[in-house]
Amino acid sequence: MTEAETLGAMQAQINFATNREDGGTWSNLDKSLITQPLTAQGIMLRDRSLSADAPSLECEGFEVHRLAFDGAKWRNPEWVETTGSPLTMEHIRECTGAAHIAPFHGHMALIRDTGDPAQPTAAEFVHLDHSRTSALPFIERCAPENIRARYPHVRIYNVWRALTPPPHDMPLAICDQRTIDPADWVEGKTVEPMMPEGVPYVTTVFNPGQRWNWVSDLTPDDALVFKAWDSDPSVPFGCLHGAFRNPYAPADTVPRASAELRYIAFFED
Repeated sequence: MTEAETLGAMQAQINFATNREDGGTWSNLDKSLITQPLTAQGIMLRDRSLSADAPSLECEGFEVHRLAFDGAKWRNPEWVETTGSPLTMEHIRECTGAAHIAPFHGHMALIRDTGDPAQPTAAEFVHLDHSRTSALPFIERCAPENIRARYPHVRIYNVWRALTPPPHDMPLAICDQRTIDPADWVEGKTVEPMMPEGVPYVTTVFNPGQRWNWVSDLTPDDALVFKAWDSDPSVPFGCLHGAFRNPYAPADTVPRASAELRYIAFFED
């Protein structure tokens, strides 16, 4: 049996930064603003739905949770604000042991739909949503000064949900946070009509030491929870992630739609 078969892995092409000098710009809402120089690289992805050893937030930096809500309406902002996001936030508080938690963008879900041209498409490249410094203004806006002073250790968690059933034509690849080398990072900017100055994020060049994963059987009742930012420079910063085209998805696969929420967690240590 080959190593790939042992790991339940598959080969796929994923887009990385072409070089360390230019991260370019990305836009969720206006494709004409995208200037990223990207290079596709064939990599092996381990299917964590098949692994006996479940990944963890403290080790690999991500976990898969069964998180089903009756009557879920992730495309409905009112339901997300009043029900879906508060319940998700409480779940993250409980599973991380955070002393305090706050929503990153208010109680809002970012919807991506590769089958709907009116919605943002999948982010088809590897990235971390913020650099070490670009998250700080958001944290200051989302939590009062007394909370920030009392709880100096801060993490940002992403909760990513597929709104369409598996198999997915464009799943999410996620990198084991322990295998990410900051020396490979390339800073770019997310530029949108409402923030033309841009928000710095991190992408990376390919490194064969990176260990990439995906979850083949993720359903709309599941949530992929992963660390996206950490204020402690002595631990891994977070999980690189990005959409990729599944070479084994059937031709009639429903285009993948997803919902993403982010939360800021404050810890005693």
